[in-house]
Amino acid sequence: MLLCFYTLSKHYFFNSAMWFALQLSLFLIYLSFPKWVCTSKLKNYLDLDLRLMTQLKSYSEDLQGQIEVLNNYIYERRAKLAEAENDRESFLGNPFNSYSLLHHMHFDWQSWRMLMEEPLAEEQIDEIRDMLTHIPTKGEFMNSIKGAIDFQSGENPNSQTNREDLKLKFSPLETLEIAQYVYDQENFEQAEMWLNRTLKGYKEFGPQQKKLYEVISPVSESQVQDLYEKVLQLRKSVA
Repeated sequence: MLLCFYTLSKHYFFNSAMWFALQLSLFLIYLSFPKWVCTSKLKNYLDLDLRLMTQLKSYSEDLQGQIEVLNNYIYERRAKLAEAENDRESFLGNPFNSYSLLHHMHFDWQSWRMLMEEPLAEEQIDEIRDMLTHIPTKGEFMNSIKGAIDFQSGENPNSQTNREDLKLKFSPLETLEIAQYVYDQENFEQAEMWLNRTLKGYKEFGPQQKKLYEVISPVSESQVQDLYEKVLQLRKSVA
C-alpha cells in the first residue's frame, strides 16, 4: 500500500516539476524579449500554459481518486486487524473470521497488485508530451536568463519594475539556473551571489516545500553547497 501511495505521489510531483519549469521559462522570456515579441509569443505560451494546467488538473483528480480508495481500504483493514490483536486465538477460532481472512488474502491482494502495476495517466501524459513540443526553445530560455541578469544588474533603465521586488519572485530553482549560467561564463562573483540566494531559499522552506523540491530539483541542497564552496575557492585563487 505504501509503495502504491508513494508511486502516485511521485508521479504528481514529477508533473509539478514540469509545470514549474514552464512557469520559469515564461517569466524569464518575458524579461528578455522586446514588447512586440512578448505580445505575440507569450500569448501563445499563455494559452499553452492553460492547456497544460488542464491536463495536470485531470491527472491530479485521477490520482486523488485512487488515493482516496486506497486510504479507505487501508483504514478498513487496519480496523479489522485491530480486532484480531486483542485475542488472536479467539478471533481466528471463529470460522467467519477465518474465512474472511483467507478470502482477503486469496483475492484482495491480487487485485491491489494488478492496480499497482497499471500504468498511470497515459492519456494525460500523451497530451502533455505533444504540448511540450511547443514550449519555449532552449535558445529562448538561455537568452531569457541573460536578460534577467542584465535586468538585475541595472542594464535595462527603461523598466519600471522595482528590482528589489523582482528578486523576491525567484525561487531557489530559478536562482540556481542563473547561478549555473554565470558559473559557465566564469563569472564567479555573480555565481557566488546567486548560489548564496539559492541556499538561503532552501533554508526558508517549510516541510512540504522541502519534500517537493527533493523530487523536482535537479540537484540536492548539499550539491549546491558543494558548488558554492567551490566557487568561493575559485574566487580566492583568482583574487
